[in-house]
Amino acid sequence: MKKRTLIFSAAAILIVVLAVPFAVAQHMRGVGFGHGCMHGDSGMMMFGHMRGAKAALGLSDQQAADLKKIFTDLRAQNAPSRASLRDGRQAIAQALLANPNDLAAAQALLDKQTDAERQIKANTLTAASKALNVLTPEQRSKASNFLQQRMAKRADK
Repeated sequence: MKKRTLIFSAAAILIVVLAVPFAVAQHMRGVGFGHGCMHGDSGMMMFGHMRGAKAALGLSDQQAADLKKIFTDLRAQNAPSRASLRDGRQAIAQALLANPNDLAAAQALLDKQTDAERQIKANTLTAASKALNVLTPEQRSKASNFLQQRMAKRADK
């Protein structure tokens, strides 16, 4: 009976430990790293794909090129933080596998995750500011209307 209990307990702990990276990854999708963020080099976080933004906002070729560069630079700037997040999820799982009772080590790794998330968000905020400065006041007004419609549509879901 004790051997059976030990096997089931070990299996349950293993399942929980292996679920941690997936739970963190699902949380990240809901935080703003899923749909609507960066879709390759041609993506724009607020407007979707560049083609749609160029037509909807009436962007000049120069503005489109400037925006593409801003978001390409953002993607490159955030690459180390994204790698840190990925590696951090694996490190958390490994720390818990090594010692399920050492929550302090897992929490320290989780704090590093939070720092990387914060850096990505700060970089994204700066890029959004730069992108909005590329637009004329009229284009910013169109962008504002577009975002309000998009938020209303998402609220209806």
